[in-house]
Amino acid sequence: MHCQRSSVLNRPRTSHLLAQALLAATAVLAADPSSAQDSADPSPVLIVDPAAAISFNGRGWGHGVGMSQWGARARSEAGHSAAEILGFYYEGANLVENYGRPDPAPSTSPNPAQTPGAEAIPTTADGSPRVLLATTGSTVLTPEGLNRITVENQNIPVGSEDAARPPAGTPVSFSRHQDRWHISYNGADLCPGGCAGQTAQLHFATGTAVAVSTTGRSYSHGRINLVAVAGDPSRFHITVDSLTIAKFLDDPHNDPGGSQGAAEPAEGSVQILLATAQATTLTPEGLNRITVDDADIPHAGQGLVRAPAGSPIAVTRVDGLWRIQFGSADVCGSGCAGETVQLHFATGTSVAVSSTGRSYSHGRINLVAVAGDPSRFHITVDSLTIAEFLDDPHGALPAAAPGLPTTPAPDVPPAPAHAEDSIGIHLSTTTSTTLIPQGANRITIDGQGEIRVAPGTPVTFVRHVGHWHVRYNGADACGSGCAGRTAQLHFATGTSVRVSNTGRSYSHGRINLVPTGGDPGQFYVIVDSLPMERYLRGIAETPMDWPLAAHQAQAIAARSYATATLRERRASDSWGRPFDLYASTWDQAYAGDTREKHADAATWLQAVESTAGQVLFHGGAPIRAFYSSSNGGQTERSGYVFATDLPYLSAKPDPLDAHQDNPNASWSRSYTAAEFNGWLNDHPDTAVGHLIGMAVDGGAGASGRLDKARIRITGTSRTVTVTGSRLRARIHTAARESGRPVLLSTLFSFTVPAASVAWSPGGAIEPPVPADAPDDARLYSGVVDGPDFCLNSSLGGPATYPLDNDKDGVADVCSLRSTRRVAVAHQKTIEELAFLEQAIFIARFAEECRSVPDTFGEPDKEAEDECQQYRDFPVNSPGGSASPNGAAGAQTSRADAGEDHYVEDERLFFSGIINGRDFCVNFSLGGPITYAYDSDLDGVADICALPRTRRAAVARQRALEHLATASEKLEALYQPLFMLNCRSGPATLGEAAKEAEDACEPHIRSGAI
Repeated sequence: MHCQRSSVLNRPRTSHLLAQALLAATAVLAADPSSAQDSADPSPVLIVDPAAAISFNGRGWGHGVGMSQWGARARSEAGHSAAEILGFYYEGANLVENYGRPDPAPSTSPNPAQTPGAEAIPTTADGSPRVLLATTGSTVLTPEGLNRITVENQNIPVGSEDAARPPAGTPVSFSRHQDRWHISYNGADLCPGGCAGQTAQLHFATGTAVAVSTTGRSYSHGRINLVAVAGDPSRFHITVDSLTIAKFLDDPHNDPGGSQGAAEPAEGSVQILLATAQATTLTPEGLNRITVDDADIPHAGQGLVRAPAGSPIAVTRVDGLWRIQFGSADVCGSGCAGETVQLHFATGTSVAVSSTGRSYSHGRINLVAVAGDPSRFHITVDSLTIAEFLDDPHGALPAAAPGLPTTPAPDVPPAPAHAEDSIGIHLSTTTSTTLIPQGANRITIDGQGEIRVAPGTPVTFVRHVGHWHVRYNGADACGSGCAGRTAQLHFATGTSVRVSNTGRSYSHGRINLVPTGGDPGQFYVIVDSLPMERYLRGIAETPMDWPLAAHQAQAIAARSYATATLRERRASDSWGRPFDLYASTWDQAYAGDTREKHADAATWLQAVESTAGQVLFHGGAPIRAFYSSSNGGQTERSGYVFATDLPYLSAKPDPLDAHQDNPNASWSRSYTAAEFNGWLNDHPDTAVGHLIGMAVDGGAGASGRLDKARIRITGTSRTVTVTGSRLRARIHTAARESGRPVLLSTLFSFTVPAASVAWSPGGAIEPPVPADAPDDARLYSGVVDGPDFCLNSSLGGPATYPLDNDKDGVADVCSLRSTRRVAVAHQKTIEELAFLEQAIFIARFAEECRSVPDTFGEPDKEAEDECQQYRDFPVNSPGGSASPNGAAGAQTSRADAGEDHYVEDERLFFSGIINGRDFCVNFSLGGPITYAYDSDLDGVADICALPRTRRAAVARQRALEHLATASEKLEALYQPLFMLNCRSGPATLGEAAKEAEDACEPHIRSGAI
């Protein structure tokens, strides 16, 4: 299974008998005594032929609790509605609207509802900036260079040519009549009888320009797009689209020919949605005017309404009517009819908006009634130019003149009225990230700052000793460091930001970088300020081409799971993380734009939109709507797989899971007995020597799953009993590391060939030695004078022995098989490998946590146990990650499950000398993050406190040791790193006169790397 190990770890082994005895002693002490028995009889026995195949036959992919995604697809194709699908999988749960809240559900539409009767500003498919030039019934466009005319982006054949390309300088007439386009130039009509379609385009070459007769101006970037006005068969909007911000700034409403008297561009070139509310308070700091549907409101004998500067204006909407009050004035009396309210304010002043806690100094505040809801409205800033927007994106702190109100410091967004209104999604834990904003943006530290970069500019964030470094274009905007806790990247609505750690882009919310509180250089990358419905648009859990009802069921299940999870976490004192959900199968696969902006995402987005706010409830609370890719024809009750029985997650047959296209309805895996032996013997809790037989001793679930079943494994050194989930996890990790197919679920049976090959100690088949077990001492301990000092996972493990050097009755030396300098160099090396390959390390750490007995160490004296999250619950994520089709969601089984991340500075070393000057310091027991303690007051320190339990420390060290041979890449890296660490380590570490031959010495003498 493993490649040839490096010479540093290839030391002579003990005799076979001694190795077998040490293996048995280690395994027995590490395992539950009730589940293991020694095999002391050295007489020949029959074992399973190492070349024989052990077969596993299984069904389904995932934990099998709750909804089967393949079953949901089959039911939708059989005509079941989303409600019927959910009713089958979540018995007794009720489908409620709007998260169970009394206020109306939000819309998932990317833009606020348009005012009835008002002309909508056309948008472009890619969300790039667009400018409305005019609305008309006809226009003449004169391209100055190479060009092409299309309708609905389709070419118009002319003569023998496949596309209409007028000669440079040719005026082209466009008009619209009875919903058809009429296009002509040089006396030729391109559309005899009219061209059907909603849009017409004039594409033109970069560096040339197009003159537009309706504005009297020319435009040299983007594309001229003519968009039919809804409900009017003879009018269309003239827009410039497909612009970048930089191009727009370089050529806004440009007139290369110096035309005079040209019409001003229409208002509303940029509109920003700030919030959706039932009430808000607007406080203008200067001259202002209030209108309804852009019409003045007569009040108190005046033809219009102006509020005094600094006066808060309360605006509410009740039963379809506006209420507007300031001071003692009630502007609307019994209510103003209309769809929009506007607050116009003087240039150079600003308006504070209570719903966001921020001030805005450009444009106009526009309140737009939510379609179909008589009591809610969108709050927007509109009538902005791009230049104004760049100066004040998202209404964040304006570069205001002295005396103008600004957002309070620090710039903390107001708490959302409901948990689902603003959620945070964990993308990555890292020490560096590069963000690439595709549009207008602003970078802040703790909400303060005015760092802006051009669209498309990569910006790298690094944190060091409490300071941020923000680097772009070869310079650090922070110089010697920006002080502050969190860094934020605010970006313009409709644009996106690419995140290097995930390789994906995100177009909603804000990117927030928050220190983890552990390693001073480590931080979380989070998408926050994200409404639930925006989050769901980026969920990638089911294939794009599945039926609508299946997508709707998935959307409701995902919304229910997320709602229940984030509410529980926010109410929990133990959660404590600055985000609500993980973007991985720890919770649900959130892919951002990869999902939302996919060419085939229409059905999924329709499912999210059509089910907006719908959540499954049971007993007055949203349900943990677990789901998996495939249940193999039988759901399982939650209490068998997870920790708690939930009444709506029961075991029942699900024959429709066996969809004809379901590749995982049934599966089979085969491994050689030699492979299987190696995987078992790699861990003390399953090390049995050569396999003799394996059988299920009962405990299977109602579905036939083996999560909690007792599996008895008999070998030449002993017999152990493990759970099915432990066995499956063990095979899963080892098979994946070996490039072999994994077990997809715990719904499996196995066939082990009969024992047929004779084995005896010293025979042709040698007794097994764990493939990764180094001859070096490899584990450390807290208590050093207890019964396990110098053996079984104490200082150095079975390769060391105790010595009472000063004859005081307390053992003070554990001899190692190598010098302490070598031990330190080796430890540094495997720590560095863990930092390079965090995913491999974390997966192995989880496996080792399941191996170390619960009784290991002294729990009443130890810190919180990192291992517990891996020990309490099985690994249920299909394949450990989302499937290519995203069918692996809601896999975690506890509200506070979080990822374990390797921190480079947590370097834990073991020692030989225990009472010397460097005991508990400088790479002794635990390194500098431990302290010495003399528990029995005998003058000799006997405890080194670790920042984790001994069980977690042992599992972590075993995982580190595994990395030396975990892959060809890591094995190749080990030797040069070891050489470097030998050279960089102190030559005097330890007591050379008392130590073994120093393996570092040849590397130090040669100086070769």
